[in-house]
Amino acid sequence: MPVQPPAPSTPDRPLPAGEDRVLATTSQLAGRVEDVLDCRLNAAVLEDLLLELDRGDFVEWVTVTRNGEYVWDLSDAPERIGDVVAALVVERLEQWLEARTDA
Repeated sequence: MPVQPPAPSTPDRPLPAGEDRVLATTSQLAGRVEDVLDCRLNAAVLEDLLLELDRGDFVEWVTVTRNGEYVWDLSDAPERIGDVVAALVVERLEQWLEARTDA
């Protein structure tokens, strides 16, 4: 039995009227990445990555198409991922500075 992603969560805030959402299926994302990076992706691996990103609240799956593809909401993904990366960079810099001052 395939591993199912968690059910879509209820958004913590409703999207204001007129705000655009960025929605894409796994195959649409794979196609776009392939076009931009000029490389071939394994759709199953990409879907596994998206499921992990969903578990971390970086993306959210919102529905499944008639042919069984997940539709992902990527609206806030760049900001969410950027916030985590920035926090990790700051943490690493603090650790480096502490190590330098302790030496």
